[in-house]
Amino acid sequence: MGTAIDGFIAKIDGDSDWVSPIDAENFEKTMMEYGCIIVGRKTFEQFQGDLYPVKGILNVVVTSDENMTSDDPEVIYASQSTEKVVRIIEEKGHDKALLIGGGTTNSIFAKAGLISEIILSIHPLAFGQGIHLFEGPDINMKLTLDSSEVLEDGVIRARYSVNS
Repeated sequence: MGTAIDGFIAKIDGDSDWVSPIDAENFEKTMMEYGCIIVGRKTFEQFQGDLYPVKGILNVVVTSDENMTSDDPEVIYASQSTEKVVRIIEEKGHDKALLIGGGTTNSIFAKAGLISEIILSIHPLAFGQGIHLFEGPDINMKLTLDSSEVLEDGVIRARYSVNS
């Protein structure tokens, strides 16, 4: 996830056009490595046709609308049940997936204890308001920094393990 230094993954209107080119490049490579992404419906729809669906990988779109379907075999709509999402991913032959937001979707998986690693690209920006990395109360995760590197444009890429 790309974040500003104050923890926002998007501006209040959902805009994330501020993400640096090097972060966008790394994000694309990471999605291809995982072969499967989990994305919230609002995020998916906001960037549909531009970024999503990501071709060549499984796109699992989390939604509260049980009636949503797709003709694209690489796009599957799933209810907000984390168990259902995990089952779909496993049935499609994946043992891991990249959770890419938004903040509400991230929170659902965090609360279920289904996040094992967090990869952040921290941009030298501050918005003061916007969409948090995790939206809502009751998120309590202890992290261990596994690696970090400074990229172009002052972006810091950090990898954290989530401790049980």
